[in-house]
Amino acid sequence: MSARTEEGRCVLTAYRKSPEETVRVAFLEPSIAMALELQEEVGFVLTGSEKDMQSALARNPQLIEEGLTVLDRELISSVGDIDLYARDSEGRFVVVELKRGKATQEAVHQLQRYVQAVQPLVPNAVRGILAAPAITHPARVQLERLQLEFKEIQALPKPEEAAAQPALF
Repeated sequence: MSARTEEGRCVLTAYRKSPEETVRVAFLEPSIAMALELQEEVGFVLTGSEKDMQSALARNPQLIEEGLTVLDRELISSVGDIDLYARDSEGRFVVVELKRGKATQEAVHQLQRYVQAVQPLVPNAVRGILAAPAITHPARVQLERLQLEFKEIQALPKPEEAAAQPALF
């Protein structure tokens, strides 16, 4: 993301690679603008993007699995960028694919491709974890058939929890 001034206006530009998308927001008459960096996890409510989910889980991998240590984020592989590359408590390498919504068979295919890309590069078997709030039945069946794993991650608050969070306005 970038911010700059164009013709006296603040313009924010955000770009994502997959799917390719650019969003530009121009502030015509801003009254105030602030950029804040999250210092503590207490009271944090994830309402943003998959990238926000990735950042939160990279800081707190125990939400996926106790003893998990994140080694890299957005690890470039021959088949795409791996959301989280980690090592488990037994020293095995783990590829984690994150989905903000219900995981489908396409997410399972994606995880399988990442595991297959990493496997020749490491000495032992690579675990694959699909982490999402929910999963379709066909996707779960396919995961089990491929000996991959699903971890339910409730990173998004339930509506009543979101309403209980303090607000700025």
